[in-house]
Amino acid sequence: MSVILDLLGRSGISPTQAFMLALFLPFLIPFFYFLYRAPRSASRPRLRQIPAYASLKKILARAAETGQQVHVSVGTASIAGTKTAETMAGLYTLEFLADRSANSDIPPLVTVTDPTTMPAVADQLRRAYERQGYPDEYRLDYTRFIAPPVNGNATPYTAGVMDVLNHEPIAANVMVGAFGDEFLLMAETAAQREIFQVSGASDLNVLPFVQLTATAPLLGEEIFAAGAYLLDRVGHYTSLVAQDIFRIALALLILVVVLLRALGLV
Repeated sequence: MSVILDLLGRSGISPTQAFMLALFLPFLIPFFYFLYRAPRSASRPRLRQIPAYASLKKILARAAETGQQVHVSVGTASIAGTKTAETMAGLYTLEFLADRSANSDIPPLVTVTDPTTMPAVADQLRRAYERQGYPDEYRLDYTRFIAPPVNGNATPYTAGVMDVLNHEPIAANVMVGAFGDEFLLMAETAAQREIFQVSGASDLNVLPFVQLTATAPLLGEEIFAAGAYLLDRVGHYTSLVAQDIFRIALALLILVVVLLRALGLV
């Protein structure tokens, strides 16, 4: 590990980036191993039940019954940055909802704040309508760009979403992605109107807000399992298996180091 960090440090990469990359490289070994074995395996790993993902499969039926839209937010971060993984989790969730809403007359209402995320969201919706055989039914106004961040502050976007939740017919509120303190303002608005909410975030400061306001919360790493639970793709299943193996390996390594230090051997 120290050799890898030294080589990466000489390349001009920051120590934090070098450490993360050094951890990521060993992760690729089990990932590609199980990805190679997946087509030859008779069964996929069994996933534990997460109620929030089960709820996502029902809210579109609720929207169709009431004639109201489902509001979707994929977070306040960009598609490229330190929060890319959280934004991608939101996009996977949107892909699932878009595929199913393309077969109904009730499209989702997606609000966006980051300019780089806007085309990714629009593309997810467009592709969903194409996959379902209704390319002419897609309209650009299914994606609503509210306001860009101001000096990194998402307050303008938050105000716009609160206005949507307060004054438009919304059957459910789905917010999965990277959020800050602004999450509570949006979620509380939906909670006051008793709107069904599926929310998820990975920021430790936001998790209490998710737990308190969401009807069906996704906490921490649960949002990163969206692809496996909702889209049923081999690569996402493989990633979950590799993550579990890597997590166990790190836990064992920490335990061994602690025991060695306690015995005075290192």
